[in-house]
Amino acid sequence: MPVKRPVTLQDVADLAGVSRGAASFALTDRTGVSAATRERVRAAAAELGYRPNPTARNLRAARTGIIVVYLPSIATTLGYYTEAAFGMVDEALEAGLLVTLLPRPANGRPLPRIDADGIIAIDPVPGDPVLEQLLAPGLPVVSGEAMPAEYRAVAGEVRSDHAAAARELLDHFAEHGARAPAIIVPEMFSGWSDEITQAYRDWCAEHGARERIEAVAVEGLTDSTIAATRKLLGETDPADAIISLTEGSVLNVITSATEYGRTVGEDLLVAAAVDSPALRYTEPSITAIDLHPRTFGRECMRVMREVLDDRSPGEGARRRDVPIDVVFRDSTRGRGRAGERV
Repeated sequence: MPVKRPVTLQDVADLAGVSRGAASFALTDRTGVSAATRERVRAAAAELGYRPNPTARNLRAARTGIIVVYLPSIATTLGYYTEAAFGMVDEALEAGLLVTLLPRPANGRPLPRIDADGIIAIDPVPGDPVLEQLLAPGLPVVSGEAMPAEYRAVAGEVRSDHAAAARELLDHFAEHGARAPAIIVPEMFSGWSDEITQAYRDWCAEHGARERIEAVAVEGLTDSTIAATRKLLGETDPADAIISLTEGSVLNVITSATEYGRTVGEDLLVAAAVDSPALRYTEPSITAIDLHPRTFGRECMRVMREVLDDRSPGEGARRRDVPIDVVFRDSTRGRGRAGERV
């Protein structure tokens, strides 16, 4: 029985009635072919069962087909980063790319040589020697959230408006009777937490509210969050609303609140700056900001693909914004003037 040979790009081009180059452009989403040609080529590829050979393609383009995704040191403990990483992997697989996930090594240990086509840095922080090492070879870089100014310019950037979401939460607190909001933030700097903290400071200044900011250690998060909550609730003028920046720490806030006779959702409003499935099913369910991490991850990889393919070249970095949403739940429902829940 004769062995059936693999379908080639030339077979697709012949069936679609176009040149081999036009077929290649159509299947890799590059400019230079019409929408009608693109659809005809894709239909021919589907009919023939054509599957691109990423290894051959990478050899022709002098690429490895590998994208390094550099994650914060806390990535292994927070579900947000796992979801964002899956989003990047999903998008990469569709493009025939491989992803190497690289959490920040403990104690900033030097990295081995890494051969890759580009780097996606998620929540980059200043003064990171590992990030400096990654950036040194001059590979294209896409930043998930803002890249600190001390590093070289990035080729692309994906961001979300965390400040606007934080202000929406604080306004919601005020509308439901809170007058002394507080925030609990991680000690480790990141552009994401710094943006929320600054939005909180600005809101307090505009509303004549005293700032109540507690920083907690990422290592030993449970104990440090419990201590921070006790401090905020044990004052003579205690907080009546708390935004906790991670999904794990907000659960500790709720547990600690009962020690002071506070009822979450009534005389203490609580929200998280990162949503997770668990927060929907706690008692009470917890208001949180849905960061759409899979969408965010996919967008980071899409921008990297554009950078590598040099589509729509122009001055400056490619910039994308991923919308985020505040999901209101029972933990911020508050009380009415006569003690009724609203």
